[in-house]
Amino acid sequence: MKYIYLVNRFNFKDKTDRLVERLKSASEKFNRDYEIIINDTPEEAKNTCKQFKDTEYVITAIGGDGSINLVLNDIVDTNNILAYIPIGTGNDFYRASLEEFDNGIHTTDLIKINDRYFINVACFGIDADIANDDNFIHNNLIPQSMRYNAGVVYYFLTYKGRKLKIEYDNNTIEKDVTTVVVANSKYYGGGYKVAPNSKIDDGKMEVYIVDKLNKVKMASIILSMKNAGHLNNPALHTINTNKLTISSDHIFKANIDGEAIESDRFEIELIENRFRIDLNKEFIREVIK
Repeated sequence: MKYIYLVNRFNFKDKTDRLVERLKSASEKFNRDYEIIINDTPEEAKNTCKQFKDTEYVITAIGGDGSINLVLNDIVDTNNILAYIPIGTGNDFYRASLEEFDNGIHTTDLIKINDRYFINVACFGIDADIANDDNFIHNNLIPQSMRYNAGVVYYFLTYKGRKLKIEYDNNTIEKDVTTVVVANSKYYGGGYKVAPNSKIDDGKMEVYIVDKLNKVKMASIILSMKNAGHLNNPALHTINTNKLTISSDHIFKANIDGEAIESDRFEIELIENRFRIDLNKEFIREVIK
């Protein structure tokens, strides 16, 4: 099996050459057939995977959850397999993968949202505002481990709720919310355990709705999410469904696996056994050590 490594110089800048050397060294140690593709611009990165539409390679996203999402959507309708090197802000999908999977190729569920897919988590409301704000998430002046937390503090002070309409299984909920999270996996926000019972390959989609709250109660539930303490909070409502719609009278933002999207209506559906990923924990450690 051939491995393709996608390295975006516009992300790694002066660290690119060192990353390339580590990829070469690790690949030779693991006796891999490989090719390294370096993209100098976002435009190049958007077109890279087109050349692999008729192949069956392991295409490796290097970066965070957003990088995984972009490559995933490029190869979802091909025979290629996704691998990843977690060098991003959150790395939440990798965190869940370590808990759930041994080394090897695994078939996973995907969730389709309008015309895109995600593999980890989609969020709406305060969480989407935080995740979409580059002033925090990609701010090099803030330590990487603290960027999401910095966004939490800012939006905690400014957020006023958002009215959303949620339709599922002949049910309708329409009210102001603090957040809505649609989960295919456990973590988001750099380690917040929002969906502790969710698994990437269990054929289930979990939806978490948090009512609009005053500042004190909002702070309490946000902080408790770090260790799944929010599950017993009366402001939290959990839905188990494999198909739902979230809409509003106005355009609003969502965040899927670290990538920003917006619409006034999101049609969301879990698709079982839709995708393949390749995980080799020792290889990853060799590259990021």
